[in-house]
Amino acid sequence: MHFLRSAACFAVVLAVATPAVAQQLTPADSASVDTQASASQVQLPRPGQPAPTDLILPRTRTVESGNVFKLVAGDFKRFFTQDTARVMAFTSVSAIVAAPWDREGVNNGFNIPTSLFEAGNLMGSFAFQAGAGFAGYGLGKVIRNEKLAMVGRDVIRAQVLSQVIAQTVKISVRRPRPDLSNNMSFPSGHAASAFATATVLSRHYGWKAAVPAYAFGSYVALARMAWNRHHATDVVMGAGLGIASARTVTMSLAGTRFNLGVQPQQGGASINFTKIQK
Repeated sequence: MHFLRSAACFAVVLAVATPAVAQQLTPADSASVDTQASASQVQLPRPGQPAPTDLILPRTRTVESGNVFKLVAGDFKRFFTQDTARVMAFTSVSAIVAAPWDREGVNNGFNIPTSLFEAGNLMGSFAFQAGAGFAGYGLGKVIRNEKLAMVGRDVIRAQVLSQVIAQTVKISVRRPRPDLSNNMSFPSGHAASAFATATVLSRHYGWKAAVPAYAFGSYVALARMAWNRHHATDVVMGAGLGIASARTVTMSLAGTRFNLGVQPQQGGASINFTKIQK
């Protein structure tokens, strides 16, 4: 029975990550902005017909650039979007499903061996996750691997954003931990950190990185319950917060739209592509 309850709670935590995995996008290394194509490369309108001026081309993904510390300030503004609302709404439903198992975490009702999850308490912490982000960012700059530096930068941003919000909620809610050590149980900061990193990796590298990353995030969530530090709803809401934060900092990977216009020129015409700011 204890095993079945543990498996059920694990499934709920992992379910929080499912929509994020399903919506992953393949990253782009560069973006085309305000480019032009000659008339010989496109089909011009027939004589007497007006030229199209507001055609929408397929989305082209862009990558946000800039210093990591300057970007962090803007992340807090971008966090409050419809995308965040959708993620947190799904997370809230998952937390309601997990609520019956909240008391199972008290006194390790799941009967999970704590030694098996000791690594999760260390590697899921903000210090470890942010440190990994700084390591990736620094190494990418040293070896001039912009992709690695970009991923490290986004991990740092996701960690800062998720932890500031998580700690603010903790102070406001003041829910007692299962072990009654303090009133900082809701939501789980470890789960937020682990799932924030997992989402950044999945947004940059796709499902091949998402599967092991989210599995590790679920391991961290179970570790926090095994060590009697969090209720099931704490880790589920923490996971959702981490996912929403990471999606916010990687918003530039979601795509850019372009307007298309035809401009007459001597001996022909040109096609103008103008980026539409999101």
